[in-house]
Amino acid sequence: MKVLVTGGCGFIGSHLVERLIELGNNVVAIDNLSVSDCNVSSLKKLSACIYPYDISDYNSISSLFDGVDMVFHLAAMNRAQRSIKNPLLANASNITGTLNVLEASCKAGVSKFVNISSSSVYAGVRDRLLSEDMLLSPPHPYGVGKLAGEHYARIYWELYKLPTTTLRYFSVYGPRQLGDIENAGVIAKFIHCAFSGKPLTVYGDGEQKRNFTYVSDVVDITIKAGLVNKTIGNIINVANSREVSVNYLISIIKKFIKRDIDVEYLPRIQGDPERNPADITKAKEILEFSPKVDFEEGIQKTIEWYKEECM
Repeated sequence: MKVLVTGGCGFIGSHLVERLIELGNNVVAIDNLSVSDCNVSSLKKLSACIYPYDISDYNSISSLFDGVDMVFHLAAMNRAQRSIKNPLLANASNITGTLNVLEASCKAGVSKFVNISSSSVYAGVRDRLLSEDMLLSPPHPYGVGKLAGEHYARIYWELYKLPTTTLRYFSVYGPRQLGDIENAGVIAKFIHCAFSGKPLTVYGDGEQKRNFTYVSDVVDITIKAGLVNKTIGNIINVANSREVSVNYLISIIKKFIKRDIDVEYLPRIQGDPERNPADITKAKEILEFSPKVDFEEGIQKTIEWYKEECM
């Protein structure tokens, strides 16, 4: 099968491309490499076809969809703070870019389109599990863009009969996530700072919790979502159901790296929720989702990767 992955050279995308190739697929990856090109050489060695194009430019990407059977759309300008600083660029990538990828897929007759969204579409006080049917009011341009992408995916199924599925990822972490970039993910950033002798910066009291989800579990359910017809027209949360506090994360990092770490507590960032509790009932029912990697094991694997590749 010929599969196209947008954002295929990024943290999650590179793992997805690698796994798809292992399963015997021919994989095309589109990635503008705006964050990093560090995964390009390893993916090329696996025979991935990589195109360094921007999905916001329809004319540069449309021909790449010819003959493609399945599309996984991961490309985005992610992180809430990046989108707040540059809402126009966030809109171009996350809304226009998603529309371009959907249109190119539709015209090419793609058999299945898996749209990757984010828990950032949710907002407000988190006093109950976040379910897919909740009323949504994203608090920043990144969340707005992801929600718009969900609606575009929906109408391309309803109006144009492009079979689409949307997965909402929650706090994905693991090897290849960069901790030395602006607005890095908290786990990658903390591990990088810990090994670099820098203090860990916590915004708030550290008791805010997240459903941290290991990248291999995310890749497995993403591929399955592409293969199962029951997912068509659905939005599905993808998360580990266990909530973990930032303070507990720090304690586990200290345990595995076996060194003292300075922690600096600063005022909470506006819009940063206290909790992000995911309801994964739908993922269990439709995709029989059961994460295999627990939090402590995932942190240990990520630290081992960092020591091998980044030190």
